[in-house]
Parts: sequence; structure tokens; C-alpha cells
Amino acid sequence: MNNNIVIGKHTLESLTSGMYSDPYVVFREYIQNAADSIDDAYKANVLAKGNDRINISVSPLERLIVIEDNGLGIPADKAEKTLVSIGNSQKTSDNSRGFRGIGRLSALSYCSKLTFETSFAGENTVSKVVIDATKLAELLAFNTDVDISVIEVLDKVYTTEFASAPVEAHYFKVIMEGVDDSSKLTDYEEVLSYLSQNVPVPYDPKFTWGKEIVKRLIAEGYYEPKYNVFLTYGDKTIPVYKPYQDEFLVDKTKNIVDKILDINIVKLADSSDNLIAIGWLAKTSYLGSIYDRSVKGIRLRKGNILIGDHQTLNVVFKDARFNGWSIGEIFAVDSKLIPNARRDNFEKNPSYFLLVEQLTTIASAITKDIRSASLNRNADLSNALAQYEKVQRDAASALNDGVAGTQKDALKQALSGVQTSITQSRSNGESDDLCKEIAFEELDMLIGQVQGATTFKVLNAMKNISNAEKKTLEKVFNAIIEYNKETSTQIIDHILSKYQQGGETIK
Repeated sequence: MNNNIVIGKHTLESLTSGMYSDPYVVFREYIQNAADSIDDAYKANVLAKGNDRINISVSPLERLIVIEDNGLGIPADKAEKTLVSIGNSQKTSDNSRGFRGIGRLSALSYCSKLTFETSFAGENTVSKVVIDATKLAELLAFNTDVDISVIEVLDKVYTTEFASAPVEAHYFKVIMEGVDDSSKLTDYEEVLSYLSQNVPVPYDPKFTWGKEIVKRLIAEGYYEPKYNVFLTYGDKTIPVYKPYQDEFLVDKTKNIVDKILDINIVKLADSSDNLIAIGWLAKTSYLGSIYDRSVKGIRLRKGNILIGDHQTLNVVFKDARFNGWSIGEIFAVDSKLIPNARRDNFEKNPSYFLLVEQLTTIASAITKDIRSASLNRNADLSNALAQYEKVQRDAASALNDGVAGTQKDALKQALSGVQTSITQSRSNGESDDLCKEIAFEELDMLIGQVQGATTFKVLNAMKNISNAEKKTLEKVFNAIIEYNKETSTQIIDHILSKYQQGGETIK
């Protein structure tokens, strides 16, 4: 062992303030640990199913936040090591939401004192670990004790206390004192919005599709884990629910409201038909982009805790905006789908790439539904886009076969004509505008492809050379064929090999 190795103090800074850009993640980190502890209490038969409770108390005047659960707790002889250690969790990603052992210290950047208090089921002891976050900040300053290690820093800022407790008591409590006002962690509306979107809670009873979603998921063999989470603000305590509603606003100015018409269950499986994820998608009229950010977008979840945010799955849509027209949740069930350290996505591994591939297919189907819904509402636009699809097919066929000069002019004229028809077609709303915009842009690309097209389909298919190069090569190839048709193919293939890997036969 090399005793000269020192893990410097700024590693601790990276794992606290540097790890998370959003202060509200402290709620997610502590609640996911609470959910794991409640699961342990269920397994140990010290808590009856449904009697779980996670309470978040926010007191802005006192600058105080308390998060408490009635899970199994931590044994007294393990409390100090568990609560102060970094990256030494005994949990695994297979069966636990919090498994890296770094999230517990996330609150140190947003308060002056952080206290962990716990009692383990069957023990008569309360264990309390108190961390002086103000002193920690002083020790992490760049001009102090540059050679001090992480362990030395922690030794200077925490204390451990023990007291007696009823043997039947089992709980874990996080106390944040002197909460930084600039973090807005005591803002009621913001806290409630974050909790409703991120933590594993039930659907709102007012959301009539909620029970149907649960029913259909169970029918497919998946039970969505959820917990009783409450938010206390002053003298008011309310249950926290997911924010989904039957109806939602899509245009605030025009007061256009859309609604959920049905629920589709989607199952994603690997090549051996093993389930990797399951979820639900809302069928709507697709009247436009959803105004409420708390429900817009298809969301990724693991253990029913949000991974990333409402924009994380923008990448699976050809046009990212269409994710904002969608509502739904995808629950990862494959153990190899592992949340990354920041929990803003999954680790990039084969399971993740398979998930993205299948979600891309789903996104393509949603895009078609959005477009179809728009066309069903607008016959004028429908006719224009029907012309667009025909001329698009004609252009694709011509590009594949090779385009002669006279054919090129006719195609360009046809494409431009359809482009004009689409531009002049009337629009009945945002969905029509977006369909027109996408079609116009695709036609622009096609016109450019036709402009640069040659009589040689292999040149038309090449993406790594400019239109000017294609036209030059076309002249060269024609000259070669004119000079010696018998040997032209061999010569042309040799030239092409200089532009791309492997030669292609010119037809």
C-alpha cells in the first residue's frame, strides 16, 4: 500500500456542491434513501404494508427543513460509519435506489448544520451525527490547509451522540438548519412541484386515468412502487401526488385545453424477449405543446424515481419539440439500466443503447400520430402534404436511379410547387404550423439534393463530398465511359475508393 497517496479535501467539495447543479436534488437523495429503508422495514416485518410515511417539513422563517421516515433505521454500531463514509454504501443498484453512498452529504452546500438522527428497529438507542457545514466550508476554502485530506476534514466537522429510545422506535431523520435562502429550498410551491415530479408517490385521486394506468401495468406484471409522502408547511400538511391531470393547457393565450383520451401500455424487451422497461403513454388530440412543465414530456423512472427531467427523452424524437407534446412514463426494470451518479440519465451501456433504440421507434410512432391528428383537423393542409409525400417519393426514386438534366429541372419545379402549396395552406393551430415547418424544411433539403444530383446513383448517395465535387466526378465518369466503356467500371470504382471505403459498381 502506498501511504503517500492523499485524497485531497476538494474531492469532498466535488461530491457535495460540485455533484449537483439543482439544490432540490437533496429531497430526491433523502427520499430515495427513505424509500429503501421502508422497503427494508417491510422485509423485516416491522412495518405493515401501506403504513409507511415520509414527511418533509419546511419552515422558511426558521430556515429549517426536516425529512423523516419510519423505515428500518440504521443500527447504532453502524450509524457513524454509514452516515459519514463516502462512496462506501453496501447497497446495490439491483435492489436499491440510493446505492453509491454519496447523496447523503448533498445538503452540506445548502445549510449551516446537517444532522442525521436514527433509531433501528429492536434497539433502544438513538444515534445522532451532527455535521458543521459552516466549518466545512471554511476548511474547503482554497487558502486553508491545502494538504489536508478528506478524512481529516470530516474528522474536524462532525460529532456523534447517542441517547435512549423506545425499543419499538424505528426511523431516520434529516435536519437541515440555517438553510441558504438563495437556494429556495424553503419555497413551498417549488418544493411541492419538485416532489410531485421526482419522488415515488401515487397518482392524484383526481386523475381519473391513474387507477387505470396502475391496473393495466399490473396486468402486464409490473407494480409501480409508491410511498406515502407528505409536505408540511407551517400548520398545513398535504399528501404529495404525481401532477398528472385529465385535462391540460396547450395554449395559454388562446386558452386551448387538450385532454387524455386513452392510455397505451408500451413494453420494451431485449432480443431474448426479456422486459427491460414498461410504461404508459397518453393518447390525446395533440393540439399543441403542453404548457405545464410538470406533466409535459415522456419521463424516465427507476424505482419510480425520476431520472433526468421532462427533456431527457428529447433525444429520441427526430424533432425534439414533439416530446413536449407527449405525456407518459417509462419505468426501467432491467437491472443493467443503472442511474448515473447525477441521476440525470442512465449509465451508457448496451442496455441503455437498446432502451434508446426502442424509445426512438416509439417516438417515431408518436410523431406520426401528431401529424395524423393535425391532418384530420385540416383538409387543406392534408391535401398539400399528400402532394408533398408523392413528390418526395418521386425525388427519392430519382435520386436512387440517377437524375438526368431534364428530369432534374422537372423535379425541382415539382418540389418548389409543393413547397408553395404547403406555405399557402391555412393553419388551424400550433400543430399545423409545426407540420408545415417540418415539411418545408424537408423539401428544402430535397431540393438541395436534387440540385446536386447526378446521373450516377452512387454519387447521389455519398454524404462526404460536396455537390461541386459530385458534378466534377460526373463529368469525369462520363468522359471515361465515352472513351472506353469496357474498362470504365473498373476505373470509376478505383476513383470512388479514394473518396470512400470500398468501391461500388456504377450502373
